Amino acid sequence: MNNQLNKIFNIYYINFAKVYEIKMMLSNIISIGGEIENHIEKGNEKELKTKLGAKFLTLFSGEIEGGVKSNNSDSKKVLETFEIKTTKSIILNEIIEKSKNITDFENTDEGELVIVDDVNLSLENDAELRTVKLFSNGGFKGMAIPGAEGFDINNLFNSMLKDYAYKMKGKIKNSIEEILVKIPLSFESEFESSYSVDDLFIGKVSLVGLYKGKIKINTLRNSFQFFQELGSLQNLNTTNSTDDEIQESQYTESNVNQNLYPFVSSDDEKDYHYIDLLAIVQNVNIPQEVNNG
Repeated sequence: MNNQLNKIFNIYYINFAKVYEIKMMLSNIISIGGEIENHIEKGNEKELKTKLGAKFLTLFSGEIEGGVKSNNSDSKKVLETFEIKTTKSIILNEIIEKSKNITDFENTDEGELVIVDDVNLSLENDAELRTVKLFSNGGFKGMAIPGAEGFDINNLFNSMLKDYAYKMKGKIKNSIEEILVKIPLSFESEFESSYSVDDLFIGKVSLVGLYKGKIKINTLRNSFQFFQELGSLQNLNTTNSTDDEIQESQYTESNVNQNLYPFVSSDDEKDYHYIDLLAIVQNVNIPQEVNNG
């Protein structure tokens, strides 16, 4: 595993519950404070000057001025306390340190903790997202269905969206392989620092998560898609039964998907490398001259 120490990053998205659990398995110790002890030593120098009168065997007599130096050392202890902030970035950083930095998935096993840099993300289905955001932001709040007294359509869609997740494709730099990830929808805020899902599609990002092998896009389904597909099929059957002149060949699977199911995932039959997402971050590069002070 690569060591990612001293890596600075900005968090776009983090599944903090998953990150925290993995961090606790790696180490369940979180520093919350500390003390620095400084020893200051001060040297005191005293000079004693004496005048000695002496006669040495009457060969000479004289006055001798001598200096005597006395050194003392005073030790002073200073204790400084400091607070360690345990932020999401600090906890996530330990996960990143233990992650395998990969550029392809050739030697990557299912369940490995990985980080993939230089990924361009794109939304799998834009029409679906815009519709879902309209409902989740209360765009139809208070709207009632005609003939269904007291039935709130906004509550209906909120129930269907409980398991909804954004589905995004990712392309790795200098690689033909593609990644698939999802982010569960939150009715408050699923992204950090007031970012939105559209911010993920600007520039390159890094993905941190657990590698889960290859899947197809249609594997990732939700209740919202299921019910709108069910309603579209019912409408199709009604149309066929009331118009005998409609030819069956007019309703190929491709036509149905494009015209009647605007929210169905694109069934391109491709295999994508699926990552159970822990976080999406943006690497921060500090200029060398700034880093050196």
